[in-house]
Amino acid sequence: MKKKFVTALIVSAMAVTALFGCGNKAEEAPAEQAPAEEISVEAEAEETPTQEPVEEEAPLEENEPARPTSLDDALALAVLEYNSEFFTDGEVSGEGHIMMDSDETDGEVKCYCLTVFGRYEFQDGNFVRCAGNGVIPTVITLSLNDEGEYSLVSFKEAEDGSEFVPSIKENFPEALWSRCITIEDDDRNELDRQERAYAEEYLSQIGREDVEIGEYADFEHKIFSDFGVSDDVSNALLDVESGDLDNKYPMWIGEREVLEDGVRIIYRKELNEKEKEVTYSKIDYESGEVLESTVYSTKTGEKAE
Repeated sequence: MKKKFVTALIVSAMAVTALFGCGNKAEEAPAEQAPAEEISVEAEAEETPTQEPVEEEAPLEENEPARPTSLDDALALAVLEYNSEFFTDGEVSGEGHIMMDSDETDGEVKCYCLTVFGRYEFQDGNFVRCAGNGVIPTVITLSLNDEGEYSLVSFKEAEDGSEFVPSIKENFPEALWSRCITIEDDDRNELDRQERAYAEEYLSQIGREDVEIGEYADFEHKIFSDFGVSDDVSNALLDVESGDLDNKYPMWIGEREVLEDGVRIIYRKELNEKEKEVTYSKIDYESGEVLESTVYSTKTGEKAE
């Protein structure tokens, strides 16, 4: 279901582009009329009203994206849209949701859910969950119009810290309190499976389905201190990475991929233990061309001459 929904979103975007294109072509039609001097005054008066109703605003109503007609798809879209405002790293989003119960009144459906959201990027050739949240009990309220389409009304997550339990008791039916407060392994595993399905579908679409998917902790990430670089120099280099190097390079010795204006870029950090240097390279993924390269000393933390 989730794979079909991701594909549907892409198809919808293509349909919107096609509609705008058709609108532009329609405006060009009047250019084919006969020259003005061959038309009588009476004829002009009759033809003018037929041209006035053509307005640019008319096609815009048709270009509004269709809303989901499936409750499951509507919940998925709600989780994706809400969390995308807070997590922007990575190149694709994934979500998971379990509806535990629901109430329907006056054309609105209040869904009591467990949700999860994650973002993924390529790190050292693996597809890694680089941002997101854990399992969060969430009340999602949707409205249903006459066409059977769902729209988001509200998205209310359980509070953090000391307010977590009180917010569960305030917003969820008592029968769900235990399940919300102590997340069961079966629920957690199902949510992780749903979220990862988005990553799998994305890899399939870009022809990299053999790439391993996982959490950051699933893979080895060595940092400066693992190679004997002093804390002072390590901190100085981290300042450089977050400053002059725009925070694009990985925190570890290795590489990460970033999409920039549709172009895949590799940001690589290589350590030369013998020369006591670290090289930062910006590389075009397709051509392998090194676009930028800077070398710093791992003895002093300063840029090499």
